[in-house]
Amino acid sequence: MAASALTDALDAAGVAYEVIPHAHTETAADEARALGIPADAVAKTLVVGTPQGNVRAVLPASERVSTAKLAEVLDERRKAIQLVPEESLRRDYAEFEYGAVPPIGGAHRDRVIVDTHVAKHASVVLEAGSHDDSIRLATDDLIRVAGADVAEICAEE
Repeated sequence: MAASALTDALDAAGVAYEVIPHAHTETAADEARALGIPADAVAKTLVVGTPQGNVRAVLPASERVSTAKLAEVLDERRKAIQLVPEESLRRDYAEFEYGAVPPIGGAHRDRVIVDTHVAKHASVVLEAGSHDDSIRLATDDLIRVAGADVAEICAEE
């Protein structure tokens, strides 16, 4: 079931969205396969710890984050940012299933950085706070509701 912390935030913002149930998945790439859509049409959210607080980095399921690019966007040293450890995610984002934190919603108002590859799509599919549901919404709505910055944060192959 889609996490109410996410759907409540979208409803409060007046955003249209579609909840898409699917087979249980553990990764965004698996989510794309389960939905039968390209991996670059599904966004994954990584929670990154920084001296400024947690940041939610949103990038295509097919890509990896560049900590160097993210550090530059955040004006931090590369070594000062790291993925938030599992125990902290479970504690601080308890309203979502572990590994399914969406870019918006929940108790924390984290800064959000959306990668340019995600921003170029008219709509985006993302974890709905659970491993059994996704949400499709207009990418512009995601960026607006999250108050997100858009920057290139994907690693180059």
